[in-house]
Amino acid sequence: MSGFGGFLWSWGSVAKDAALLEKKSTSASAPSRSIPSDLACLIRYEPLEPNFDKQTIRYGKDGNNFWAPPNIKTGYDRDRTKARLFRWRGGRVTEISNDTSSLGRLTIYRAATVFTQYPDTHHLLAVEFDAETKDVCEEPGGWKVLSFNHLHQPGTQNTFRSSIAVFGNHQQLAAPGSIQWVPQLIPKIYDYDPREVTNTPRSAGLVGNLPILFALPAFSARPNMLSAVLTSHLQPNTWVHHTHAHGCEKYRGMVVTVYLDPANSKTSTKPLLDRLQEGYWGPFYQP
Repeated sequence: MSGFGGFLWSWGSVAKDAALLEKKSTSASAPSRSIPSDLACLIRYEPLEPNFDKQTIRYGKDGNNFWAPPNIKTGYDRDRTKARLFRWRGGRVTEISNDTSSLGRLTIYRAATVFTQYPDTHHLLAVEFDAETKDVCEEPGGWKVLSFNHLHQPGTQNTFRSSIAVFGNHQQLAAPGSIQWVPQLIPKIYDYDPREVTNTPRSAGLVGNLPILFALPAFSARPNMLSAVLTSHLQPNTWVHHTHAHGCEKYRGMVVTVYLDPANSKTSTKPLLDRLQEGYWGPFYQP
């Protein structure tokens, strides 16, 4: 799924698993819409550096002259010893190991490669795969500026969630971003544009592409602060603002891969993670 404009509900085993998670995480009086404590996945972060000896630095062709990452899979340097592995469970993160040699036996849920265009611009560029596995130039759209789909919240007149995506329909958030995560997670350039409408909408938070949602905290601080930021500031449905120096450094990029967690096999499945992306249990980052 790349658009996130809608959601294909499957009420078979998916609904049964979702109901089981809710039963575990709430009282019998009312179902919870916060992230269930048993929902889990693994996340691998791998730095990816452009090698301009393998492909000359590229710049945009639309007049902005911003730099762009290599568009061939051989255009990078990758030190796999710098990979870090984390477990996300119930909205909280713990570091497992920096030894990721056994990950080939795990099931990949989704991956994304994200680069900052800093200092030319504060935009982030992304593709929905590991950029060392495919030539980006052969994929539809190539490198895409992060974008959003605007999801109207049922039962409200003017409340929207922003669903972060690679192939979204909008360049800005659906409603003014939270001071907790703009500009720390979402650069200010993506904030709601009040010129689009006369009646300012209310925000129902941020959902969307799961590897990108996990990439945002990594860019919020320098690489050596990755573990501290993830384990202390990524909380259930919430981002806790920090005071570390920002991590959007020149030519910085990373591959973020989300895996199913074999240690939580019943509550780490593709259908359940699909629901997490769509905000079934509330926003990933609340307003």
